[in-house]
Amino acid sequence: MKSTAMAVAMAMTVCAVATGSEPIKMVDIPAGYFYMGSRALGEDFDEGPVHKVTLTRPMRMSATEITNAQYEEFFPEHRALRGKNGVSDDDNDAVVNVSYHDALEFCKKLGQRDGRIYRLPTEAEWEYACRGGTYTLYNTGDWFPDSCHKSQRVARDFDPMSLRVGQFAPNAFGLYDMHGNVEEWCMDYYGPYTADDATDPCGPAQGEYRVTRGGSHHTPVKYLRSANRSAMLPDDRHSQTGFRIVESDAMLQHSGEEWSVPAVRPTA
Repeated sequence: MKSTAMAVAMAMTVCAVATGSEPIKMVDIPAGYFYMGSRALGEDFDEGPVHKVTLTRPMRMSATEITNAQYEEFFPEHRALRGKNGVSDDDNDAVVNVSYHDALEFCKKLGQRDGRIYRLPTEAEWEYACRGGTYTLYNTGDWFPDSCHKSQRVARDFDPMSLRVGQFAPNAFGLYDMHGNVEEWCMDYYGPYTADDATDPCGPAQGEYRVTRGGSHHTPVKYLRSANRSAMLPDDRHSQTGFRIVESDAMLQHSGEEWSVPAVRPTA
């Protein structure tokens, strides 16, 4: 089994899932292991203990968050929510105001059309992908460049801004916007970590909240860290949360959702 650092050194393949809008670019991410979490100091208590996680199978993850145009190909009624609270009004902006269940329905409809099965990433997959072989606070180092900030402060009224995807440099895996832009839904129920080594973890079998990751616009920059954890009620929708998708041959053992995930298929 390769460590993350070795995995990152491998060539990454980028392919695309065709849609009527801009194609969904998918990045091949190899299997490997990493150490998940942080020292869990103060309010970040839920980020510890640090524990070894092994992902035994490769996966394909969308290079960017799903956009308005990509989402609205299946749910055109969402167009009425564009620009709500002054954000996400263009075709290539990250879609927001989508619930966990909305994100799952997108995955299922896309899969029905393609003859494949897509899903949300697990929390462990998300952090592994975000880090891209790093153990610093961000995949950019122990700082997040000011040039990538999008009003990283708490505000009752948002500053109007673009949430266009892929405007800054990707990480070592070729993934964009893993820090900020919009918070991203994960498959897992939210729950505490243990110190035990884990293989292909999928979170608790039941719970009330679903994990979200990555932070968003109008969020203090410390909440954009690779290890930072958040959670939301799965029915919630707001202007700071969207999602990206995964296609993988990994079978989910928990998460409270029934998913039969096929082997990765080559792209013609």
